[in-house]
Amino acid sequence: MNYSNVSTAPSGDRVKELEAVASFTAKLASARATRVYRVYLRRADLYFIVLADGLSANPETLTVHFGLLGALIGAMMKKRAKKKNAAATQRMDQTDPEQLLTEHKHSFRLHTSEIREGSIEPRPWITLEGHQAGHWKLLLRDDRKMKFQFENNDDMATALNALSKFLGGSLKVNVEWDEKKKRFKKKKA
Repeated sequence: MNYSNVSTAPSGDRVKELEAVASFTAKLASARATRVYRVYLRRADLYFIVLADGLSANPETLTVHFGLLGALIGAMMKKRAKKKNAAATQRMDQTDPEQLLTEHKHSFRLHTSEIREGSIEPRPWITLEGHQAGHWKLLLRDDRKMKFQFENNDDMATALNALSKFLGGSLKVNVEWDEKKKRFKKKKA
């Protein structure tokens, strides 16, 4: 699990240590836009901090529209985005999530009382949304729905571990690890 000690520097050179913060990366794919968020769990809040949006969040779109040339450009963009996201993630993990909220207009915070229910699901058999290890669905009390995708098994495992403890009974876990195939699969009843 990815825990980092977040510190803030008050006046002077003293550094104040805050509690450990669990974090993982998830992609929100909606009809309006695709954004990659760094999600931090702290006290009773989930902080969704924008890590990437637009083409840097979804370079696969070029592959579909421009064939081989799109695939080459998409591969370069994916490599560049991965390097950029790693640097941004490292910086974000060292900063208080409350401070990060102001850096992007689409960053937001949810209190656990705003979540009616959530579920973690395995990846679908067929998807048009690029590679994913699985997804996390949220139903909020105001009837809004959100669907986050996990792009790799590490982020999904971290989210599964952290969210199971954090959300407790309001999270349905519909996946289990398949050691043979090295991926998450639908949980057997």
